[in-house]
This record gives sequence, structure tokens and C-alpha cells, in this order.
Amino acid sequence: MISVFPLSQPNLLGFTLDGEVDDEGIRKLLIAVEAKVITHGRLRLLGNIKNIGGFQSFQTFWKTLKTKKELWDKIEKYAILTDHGWLASLTGSVDWLTPRMEIKTFALSEGELAHAWLKLDPAPEVAESLKEIDLGDTRLLGLAIVGKMNTADYDRINTLIEEQADKYGKARIMLEIITSPGFSGQALMEDLKTSVKQYKNVERMAIIGDQSWLKTTVRLSDLLTPGLELSAFGTSERKRAISWLG
Repeated sequence: MISVFPLSQPNLLGFTLDGEVDDEGIRKLLIAVEAKVITHGRLRLLGNIKNIGGFQSFQTFWKTLKTKKELWDKIEKYAILTDHGWLASLTGSVDWLTPRMEIKTFALSEGELAHAWLKLDPAPEVAESLKEIDLGDTRLLGLAIVGKMNTADYDRINTLIEEQADKYGKARIMLEIITSPGFSGQALMEDLKTSVKQYKNVERMAIIGDQSWLKTTVRLSDLLTPGLELSAFGTSERKRAISWLG
């Protein structure tokens, strides 16, 4: 079973692997890693490996995670907490871990030491509230909301939409919503409705998030503007959302 937990700095993330590797645990870990990459650019990871079914099981676990190469290339340090001697011996000798990642192993009892090693360099500054995301297609505009938006952020959205419309006639947008403490989905949607003035230039918008209110809210056809194709997707459905936009 895999569980994810926060650490003391915003660019740090921890997970525990205890027993069998489960698909839902891997999904949640990938979502958490992707959110950190979007908001902070680089990530430092703490893996608390308590119990696992041997080398083959652990190798399968990492190969599954490495299918998201664009994420694991963003991990600059990885601390492994484990009492499995065979696992500790692998850190410098196998090629199925990301080559550019700095890796160090610690005993399970050395959690504080591992945490201090991850924090050794200053944490990067927290990114701005609105981030642009490269979707691999210049016709599509990718945006992520990662904090409390202000007037300048909404002005930036309007400018980006206008630029897309000038180039392609209409804009097609993927908007990812990443929640934070004090986040209000209703307030955000109301702000999007009133502060974005360029909806006439938007053809399709895919809103991505795992918030329970999201799909219900998006189903309200008058939320934004008539004629705008609007659809909600879960965080694990990015490829489907991009395909829908295209």
C-alpha cells in the first residue's frame, strides 16, 4: 500500500510503501508529484520503504512510475528510508532510477537525518498563482491555478486568450485547478465568470481537478457564457482532456 504525506518545505514530498504496490496508491503519488512539479518546478522526494515483496516487486514499482518520465526528470533529490540491505545497495548501480537524480539511502530510524539532507539547499520560491503549461501543441493554451488569483492574473488570462484568438481564430484552453488551504471553488468560479472578459474568443475549455464540486459546477451551462464548450476532467484524465480540446 502506498500513502502520500507532506513535508516541511513546499518543494518536498513524502510517500510510504508498506506491503503490496497498489494501483490507487501509485495514482495518488503521481498526482501529488505532478502538482508539486507544476507549482515548484523541481521536487525533492522522501520514500519511506517499510515492507515490499523483494527486488522484482520494487523494480516493477519504479518502472511503473518512470512511465511519467517528464515528472521524474524534475526530481533533484530522493532520500530512501529502508532497512532492506539489498535496496540500499542499489542506489548507485542500477539504471532504472532517473540518472540525474541525487539519491541517498538512510535507515528507517534516520528519518530526521534524511529530511535534513533533502532540505540542505534553500527551497525555491513559491511560484506565482497562474502558471502556463506546455501541452505540446501551440494551438492549445495550458494554464494552472496554484494559489489565490489577483487582478494581474486575470488580466494575464485575458491577454493569453486574445493572443491565441489572433493566431488561431479561437482559443482552446486546458485549465488545471490545484487546491490549497483556504481554497474556495465557488469563489474561484465566480471570479472566472466575472474577471475573464475574453470568453467570446474561447471555443473549448477543459477544466481539470479532483475536487468533488468541479464536475457538478461545470454542468451548469450558464456558468460562463453560452456557446462555450466546457467539460470537466479528473487529474488522471489529462490526455483525454487534451484529446477533447484538439
